[in-house]
Amino acid sequence: MRARPLPPRLRYRSFDVRAADRAGVSRQRLRRRDLVRPTRSIRWARGHPPDGVERIRAFRPILLPGQFVSHLSAAVLWELPVPVGSAWPVHITSLIPAAQPRRTGVVGHRITADRAAVAERWGMPVSTPAGMWVDCGALLSVDQLVALGDAVVTTRRCATTIDDLRGALDRAGARAGVRKLRAALELVRVGAGSPQETRARLTIVRAGLPEPELQVDVLDGAGRFVGRVDMAYPEQRIVIEYEGDQHRTDAEQWGRDLRRYRDLDRLDWAVVRWTKSDLGVHVSGAVDHLRELLVRRG
Repeated sequence: MRARPLPPRLRYRSFDVRAADRAGVSRQRLRRRDLVRPTRSIRWARGHPPDGVERIRAFRPILLPGQFVSHLSAAVLWELPVPVGSAWPVHITSLIPAAQPRRTGVVGHRITADRAAVAERWGMPVSTPAGMWVDCGALLSVDQLVALGDAVVTTRRCATTIDDLRGALDRAGARAGVRKLRAALELVRVGAGSPQETRARLTIVRAGLPEPELQVDVLDGAGRFVGRVDMAYPEQRIVIEYEGDQHRTDAEQWGRDLRRYRDLDRLDWAVVRWTKSDLGVHVSGAVDHLRELLVRRG
């Protein structure tokens, strides 16, 4: 027998059992297979699953006083780049002496109040960006922590500096991942526009080449603004641009790129364009080409 349709206000969003009770939905209806049960008392329609921020917000009804969203889940709420899938659990931290959350779909943590740094995002208590970055030290690699740190200190809504990251790390004391965090902190920079741009910069530096400047404004001979580029060596007049798929598939973006490259060429700037394969199977050739260009223009 086909399940009775949910009330319209529950059909396209997540909801908890109390909201279902208020809408007159029976407990038997809540056990039907067309509803997903990510954790106890939470439901959403299998055909309309929430994603990203909305998936985390679905867990708001289960948060108790003294609990907040943390770790990778906090990064999602801050809309930062982290490697999470479609079925990842939600990280929730409790202030000691409250008990650690133990339920399906949740990874529980505990922390003393003096080490907790909590803000509000999307109506939910959440780790501050600096606190979240330190939390992720136990879960991410050094390069992933650099990419996340770059995003934290570059994204305006996070309002976080490299010194803020350093302070959060100092307050954390001895904890899992602290060595990775210290190594990553030395490589975090303001200005990276994406994790792939961070990867490109790290590839350049680890190849023994000078570190390029980020988000460089290029001016013409009259001092007029020509464009802002991802990475550059201003003295050698070399631009390095990482081009993701959107540069190829978005016609407007592609047109803007070509016009900017023409302007840079007229000003005798060499433009090096890297793609995903230049950070993978073709990395040696990409680095060798950049090295030769630096020598020629040095």
